[in-house]
Amino acid sequence: MSIELEGATFGASRAAAIVVGLVLLAVVVQALRIARSFGKPPETPIEHAIHRTAQRFEKAAAKKGDYYFARGKLSGDPATAAIAALGPLGSVLDLGCGRGQLAVLLLEAGLATKVRGVDWDAEKVAVGARASEGQEATFEAGDVREISGESVDTVLLVDVLHYFTRDVQDALLLRAASHVAPGGRLVLREADRGRGPRSWMTRLQEGVGTWAKVNVGERVLFRDVRRELVPLLEGIGFTCEVAPCWGLTPFSNVLLVAKRGP
Repeated sequence: MSIELEGATFGASRAAAIVVGLVLLAVVVQALRIARSFGKPPETPIEHAIHRTAQRFEKAAAKKGDYYFARGKLSGDPATAAIAALGPLGSVLDLGCGRGQLAVLLLEAGLATKVRGVDWDAEKVAVGARASEGQEATFEAGDVREISGESVDTVLLVDVLHYFTRDVQDALLLRAASHVAPGGRLVLREADRGRGPRSWMTRLQEGVGTWAKVNVGERVLFRDVRRELVPLLEGIGFTCEVAPCWGLTPFSNVLLVAKRGP
């Protein structure tokens, strides 16, 4: 019996080591891809907009790391191109905006008319406010769970929900939806549960990030986007589409676009 247990333990440890190794490899590959983009001259309209946005953050950032994060995030995250492709987005509310690099990019690219970014981290919000100088943008420190204000054409909720409990996720999703104007859209990017190895890799990566204090959410709780979140939105009159949003990464991110009726 002890031999069997030892064998099972060894097998589980080996599997865990393999998953960790794959996550680290994916992070390294992604970092190299982003690093190469730093020396590559912009070619497409969105690449030019990313370059201009990065210049804004270079001037605004008190720490060089803020600039590198903003540029690397916009260049390397598949959500950038996926959300840009939905434009024009009109007036935008970005919940959990962080430094605001996506919101600033949307204005720089002419894909949004005005943006409002909300995040709990006052230091990050201040960077976004400085970077958006001269744009039709406001950034404020606050709790996205208590958001209020006027309706907008597009509400963004990117990589936010999974840091809360199930009940809070549902309440936040419905609150965000309530700020979508008739004919507008709620755009959600989340890691999807039930995607096999992709979901395991994403859960491990997020867990490591939370442990290392890179992510400071309360917890990590992924949902089945199509089976659990889509019905909530359809129940209040939205039509929904879900598509992969993982690009060349090994993770399970998907993009949910929910449109409100006129």
